[in-house]
Amino acid sequence: MKIKTLKPLTLSSSILLLSLIINPYLLASADEHGHEEEEEHQSELVSMPDKMAEAMGVVTEKVQAGRLNITTTVYGNIVTDPASLSHIRARFDGMVTQVNANLGNKVKKGQTLAVVESNESLKNYPVTAPLSGIVIGRHANEGELSNGQVLFSIANFDGVWAQLKVFPSQLTVIAQQQKVELSLADSVQASSLDHILPSPDEHPYVLAYAKMDNTSGRWPVGAAIKGLITLKNVEVNLMLPNTALQEYEGSTVVFVKKGEQYHPRPVTLGQQDSSNVEILSGLDIAEEIVTHNSYLFKADLEKSEAGHAH
Repeated sequence: MKIKTLKPLTLSSSILLLSLIINPYLLASADEHGHEEEEEHQSELVSMPDKMAEAMGVVTEKVQAGRLNITTTVYGNIVTDPASLSHIRARFDGMVTQVNANLGNKVKKGQTLAVVESNESLKNYPVTAPLSGIVIGRHANEGELSNGQVLFSIANFDGVWAQLKVFPSQLTVIAQQQKVELSLADSVQASSLDHILPSPDEHPYVLAYAKMDNTSGRWPVGAAIKGLITLKNVEVNLMLPNTALQEYEGSTVVFVKKGEQYHPRPVTLGQQDSSNVEILSGLDIAEEIVTHNSYLFKADLEKSEAGHAH
């Protein structure tokens, strides 16, 4: 990175009002320091009091060792658990003489849904629910003949499945029992891949299934869902959040905090996951780095660059 001394720095023009507040605290101008400008030619920085940095939402963390969770992303839908879906027929053909359940009703296991009069014995017998759940289908009315048809369909949505599409390029790294983080809107749930099956209708992918707890009702059947499948965990010597990274003068940099000064530092990156990145070179353990809102310092440096150009 080419090293320059900066004139007083202000925040970017998009936050002009705040720059008027910060300006008195920035570095003294080159005109005021004369010969100091040449002596400081080896450093490029932004100065900001800690109270102002806190007010601007600047957050710092110390560089430390950590573990990367290397993942691959898949997408799919929430589907009904086959073990929690039942289509109910009468045991013996006959006439429906009584109906006790309707569409949308919640029923308990063993509850009588309807009464049928058997054609053979002419005796009434109950048609009961084999599981607790919600009636999602009703095809029975009094006076009708059962004739082997489905009279009711019941589903229990307390437990559902995430049905995820896995494409050929991912097949070599995805396997059963791998952990997966499932997300829908603001809801997140951890699970694991229970089984992987070929896709029906010759689609160019296989289907991976993960069990989900839906007692909260926040995971509706049919909703689109995202999954982050964990491929491996990697221990690294230096790690930072991805939010610390900025592109400046053709390099990837982070801003190192020293007192109330913030210095751009080029870094070499290694492996990364959805949240963090390995630092191969450019930083030492325990150095304090801006992890949120570092774009403020980048904007000031670029603005000062533009000022020097004129």
